[in-house]
Amino acid sequence: MSINILYCFDDNYNLQALTSINSLLDEASEMLDIYIIHNNPDSFNSLSKNIQTHKNTKNITITKFEKENLNFPNLTNSHVSEATYYRLFIERLLPNSLDKVLYLDADIICNADPIKEIKENFNNLSDSEKTVASVFENFSPAEIKELEARLNINGNKYFNAGVMFIDLEKWRKKSIESLSIEIIKEKNNELKFWDQDVLNIIFNDDVAEISNSLNYIINIEKETSIPKATRFIHYAGSFKPWTVRGAIEKNSIHYMSQFRKLGLGKFHITHSWKLSSISYLIKSILSLKIKNTRYPFSFILQVIRTLLK
Repeated sequence: MSINILYCFDDNYNLQALTSINSLLDEASEMLDIYIIHNNPDSFNSLSKNIQTHKNTKNITITKFEKENLNFPNLTNSHVSEATYYRLFIERLLPNSLDKVLYLDADIICNADPIKEIKENFNNLSDSEKTVASVFENFSPAEIKELEARLNINGNKYFNAGVMFIDLEKWRKKSIESLSIEIIKEKNNELKFWDQDVLNIIFNDDVAEISNSLNYIINIEKETSIPKATRFIHYAGSFKPWTVRGAIEKNSIHYMSQFRKLGLGKFHITHSWKLSSISYLIKSILSLKIKNTRYPFSFILQVIRTLLK
């Protein structure tokens, strides 16, 4: 079985995706076919030597996403970009010869060899009538009620689409791109969780459940040990390990340790709001929380460098 992996991202997530892909290739016990959908492939190609020559890279295919006249809602002041919607269009962007693909968000780190579990879940999906397989969210009764009212779905089956096994043959038969465009036009500003809401409307009764070891959603602020069985660590939500606020938390180490393997520095730091970054840097120094970074002096220098860019 050829294992096909899909990432969808843009310039905003080049380094995050590179870190994620490299962590997967490092842990995998078999070679992988990597498919990438990107709005500006040249910007990623210039960074991707590490993964192009990796021993577990079978092939890397990068397809350019052409936005055309599409309008993607609810992206203003968000931690996501329009790239989150790209996967809704895979039926025309991936080769017709592909029958299955595992989609991974770019904020995921591979923690251990996932090949056995990937094969098992693809086999289970093939044997079922379901089109996709993902982890169900653990929402409160109030959150479930809100979802059901807003999206008109069974809120107990709302899934996190950051890790999604996809049966492409079934996907194509359902014309997911056309359905997605209709839902985006109809729901628009009601799509609080962007394309994930769209996918949940479409697949609410058409999704198989997978173990959270394949999508372990980590709360970066809570000091937790990662369960031994965890294959994929998911930095879901707006609080990321490459922000100053996130980097000073102990749980950022899973991301930063993988980033360092790329040889691009000890820290990957970005700033959405520079004043906020300065505030968190000062607080981390005064509280001594900066020690969590393992390299406090290098961290301070990197934050200053990126702030001055």
